Amino acid sequence: MSADPGDLANLADLALPPAISFWPPAAGVWILGGATAAALAVAGWRAWERYRADAYLRRAAAEIDSAALAGNAPGAVSAVLKRAAMVTYGRERVASLTGPAWTSFVVETAPAGETMTELTSSLHGLFSANASSSAQDPAALAAQAKVWLRGQRGRVSGRR
Repeated sequence: MSADPGDLANLADLALPPAISFWPPAAGVWILGGATAAALAVAGWRAWERYRADAYLRRAAAEIDSAALAGNAPGAVSAVLKRAAMVTYGRERVASLTGPAWTSFVVETAPAGETMTELTSSLHGLFSANASSSAQDPAALAAQAKVWLRGQRGRVSGRR
């Protein structure tokens, strides 16, 4: 090395800072992680509550499946739908409905865009003395009843 300060032999490499470590994370990462964990906990809790609230619909669908295999499918399906409707819409509104009023209630509360022809004809046949409900297709009746039940998710307005 020479004593001349302008001599290129006196140049040294750049001094680099130490590498940035990944641990511990910055405060923003902790905040974002905590907020994400809280959001996931709330979403999980709501999903669990909805799953528990819809337990009566799952039970009703299982009863409809077993009623489709039985001989009195329209009567059993009507009874199951009535119990589910009492949970969904309240005992005061549903318990007194019979005959054509019950059939029109089922049609009125059916999901939008769904035709309930098999279900309504079975209910009409169940409540009229001259119509025979034995010619109805139990599988189609059960399928339409379960479509009606799926349309009732999230509508619970009254409890017993």
